[in-house]
Amino acid sequence: MGWKEAALLALVILSGYLGYALMRLSMLNVRRDAEPASPPPPPMLAPPLPDLQAELDTLLDARLAPLMQALETRIDVIEDRLDGVSRRIETVNQLPPVAPQYSEALSLAARGLSAEAIAEQCDMSIGEADLVRTLAQSRGLGE
Repeated sequence: MGWKEAALLALVILSGYLGYALMRLSMLNVRRDAEPASPPPPPMLAPPLPDLQAELDTLLDARLAPLMQALETRIDVIEDRLDGVSRRIETVNQLPPVAPQYSEALSLAARGLSAEAIAEQCDMSIGEADLVRTLAQSRGLGE
């Protein structure tokens, strides 16, 4: 249903309600003319209403304060984690790039494999594997 159909439907509903209200009003006028006028009822004094807005504000504050505190704590934790991740990214971006042939060896060294295991898996000499392990440890990647 488009906005034109919705507007037309709203117009039909409003016109129907207006017709109903006018019919009820005319019935009231007919009854008023037929009945003799009665004295108006004495005014009733309404009891003073408490300040509902103040009570609602107090209740909302009481319920929302702990939730807001918990959210602020979570936000602080998330900000701390984000700072740590940002520092790590900056550190990685500052490191010199690793030659592609040594990237697998570097990841194995970061996992803590021995120089012999790295040399065997990456088809390199033990001296090269030992150098890769030393490089990984200097970058803080290995054990």
